[in-house]
Amino acid sequence: MALTIDDIYDKEFALKGGGYDRNDVDQFLDEICDEMANMLDHIEKLEKDLQKAQMEVEAAKASAQNAAPVVVKSEPVAQTSATLEGILLSAQRLADEAVANAKEKAEAIVKEAEEKAEEIVGEARTEKETLSGKLDGMRKSVAEYKKNFEALINKYKTLLDNEDFLGE
Repeated sequence: MALTIDDIYDKEFALKGGGYDRNDVDQFLDEICDEMANMLDHIEKLEKDLQKAQMEVEAAKASAQNAAPVVVKSEPVAQTSATLEGILLSAQRLADEAVANAKEKAEAIVKEAEEKAEEIVGEARTEKETLSGKLDGMRKSVAEYKKNFEALINKYKTLLDNEDFLGE
């Protein structure tokens, strides 16, 4: 299942002990969602521009195909026909180039957006790993503190249980 902007907005994190700062996590997720929304809007705009260009090319092709060739023996008409044919071929070539350029630009923008998204996700993973490492260190410290505290309590219990200590 693909991750959506709504999935990120709706994500809830379990809080244990000190946990993560909920505001920091929410703010970061909001930034990710905003960036994804901007990228999706940009991709959608480029796809619409590409579709529009493709429709224009198809219309130009249809117009060129629907034009019936007129054979006239007159020299000026033949030259005009050749000129028009050259113009139509040039227009077709320009339209094809425009579509190719639009596709290249769209692909470059999509690639750039994907790279940016990968960078953001990579940074988030790195931060998660850092925080996980800190959390593991804190857990070890808590375990060590608990162990030392229990030893201290046992030591005092032994002293209290000792009859010599009570003066008996």
